[in-house]
Amino acid sequence: MVNFLLLYLRLSLPLLGSVAPTSAALSAPVASSAPLAVTAVPLALADTLTVESSAAPEVPELPLPAVPATLCTPPVRAAYIIGHFWDAMDFSDILRSHDRDFMEQNFANYLSLFPIADTTALAPETAEKYLYEQDSPLFNEEYYLLFADALAAAPLRDYERLRIEAQRAAMRKNRVGTVAADFSFETRDGKRLRLSEAAPGRRVLLLFYDPDCDHCMQTIAELSGSAPLNEAVARGDMAVVAVYAGFGSSARAAWRRTLDRLPAAWTVGFDSGTVYTRDLYVLRNLPALYLLDASRRVILKDAAPARLAEHFNE
Repeated sequence: MVNFLLLYLRLSLPLLGSVAPTSAALSAPVASSAPLAVTAVPLALADTLTVESSAAPEVPELPLPAVPATLCTPPVRAAYIIGHFWDAMDFSDILRSHDRDFMEQNFANYLSLFPIADTTALAPETAEKYLYEQDSPLFNEEYYLLFADALAAAPLRDYERLRIEAQRAAMRKNRVGTVAADFSFETRDGKRLRLSEAAPGRRVLLLFYDPDCDHCMQTIAELSGSAPLNEAVARGDMAVVAVYAGFGSSARAAWRRTLDRLPAAWTVGFDSGTVYTRDLYVLRNLPALYLLDASRRVILKDAAPARLAEHFNE
């Protein structure tokens, strides 16, 4: 858990007057086996801070940023810490970025600040950068939705509110745990097939792509060369449904022209605009990968190929 005494001192330092803590006091660890006395924190913080005991090995925590002395209230100081929480994180450090315990612990510390912070002082772009941008190592729509739901109730500029509301609607579409939106598409042999009818009784890797997108075709080549995926398909445990959501005859021609670049064992389809015109899926980036269970319930949404690999042998 986050060192709440250190957090308290950093948040309320200007409010302590002449009783300034020493540098040793600022860095001293707090034993987590006993609850923090309520009298040690302002009433504004007492309801939001808890300390949990744990026998697990201590996980390293990112240092909290130094807060300017001109920020004089705990909510505003907490908002500043949120805005600069990840400044000390080197995301090029692959070992640390992929250390699940480290990232989860520090992300929990990060989220623990939101109930304290002044939401009017928060920049929505901060959480958006780390949680909603798909190239972020912390990308997680479910976490960002918690932030967006809380922020929606705060005073916001009109353009910020419109962006947050659009994001909330997008994140709730085909959310993990919900049944994926059904639609029909043209198959290689010219027939019509619905997603709900494809590969009955099997899990489905649903892939939206564009044949003119180099990254899409690179991802398709990577997946088609995946031994675990090929074995799962061969066993009948999983099927791949790759769909180009295009418009018009030229898009259909491009789809036809590149069909031989996709494995014969995959179901490949062309959707003539239904996905977009009916707003069934939000395809922010292509390719877009969804892992669905046998009943077409979403297991993973906008998943990276590396994250999918662990599910191929299930």
